[in-house]
Amino acid sequence: MNHANDILNLTDYPPLQMSLFAVGCLMWVAAYAIIIHKGLKHKFIEMPVFAAASNFAWEFLWSTFFETDMGHFLIWTYRAWLLLDIFIFYMVLKYGVKNVFTPQIKVHFKFFTLTAMFGMMVLYYLFTHGGFDTTIGANSAYIAQLFISGLYVILILQQKDISGFSMWVAYLRTIGTGLNTVFMLIHYPQNHFLHAMGIIAFILDAIYITLFTLRRKNRIKILVNPEQ
Repeated sequence: MNHANDILNLTDYPPLQMSLFAVGCLMWVAAYAIIIHKGLKHKFIEMPVFAAASNFAWEFLWSTFFETDMGHFLIWTYRAWLLLDIFIFYMVLKYGVKNVFTPQIKVHFKFFTLTAMFGMMVLYYLFTHGGFDTTIGANSAYIAQLFISGLYVILILQQKDISGFSMWVAYLRTIGTGLNTVFMLIHYPQNHFLHAMGIIAFILDAIYITLFTLRRKNRIKILVNPEQ
């Protein structure tokens, strides 16, 4: 019997696994809401540009072309990500140029950002369509996650003014991805590629929180930002 159309597919994903994954996903929903709120308040978007383009590409595909088999609650959670990410990506196009320090890219910022988004959409589609992904999109999602975790570390070291960044977002991202990674370890015990990505993402997120804390205490200087 196919349980993918249940509200929650607790047959293929027992309650503990489902709880870990669902709570992790909902933490990301909360993080997105805070990013949008801070973005509107400061006219600045903390999501790194390429990470946002990659992330939007993944969420669009997994809310339209592909569908998780974890049940309708998670299907709509994915769609909630996309709905919020529409606002985030819009603000990236509007304010994200502040996160770019290469003059040649700044001049054609929207073109490069949209090109990156569509390019990643093609790659993620072919990756999943070619059978390299899981039924919930985990492999491609963690590739996108590595872009987020890694580029956040670089961005926090480039910005002179970090008032547009949120420590709540940092913790929600880290805990949410961490819970999802625990789920991956349990549900996909043989997928060591996925495990490695999850562990690396957690380490990068921990580094980001440490750097963010040091930046707020003015204990480290920015690395590169000639315009500030």
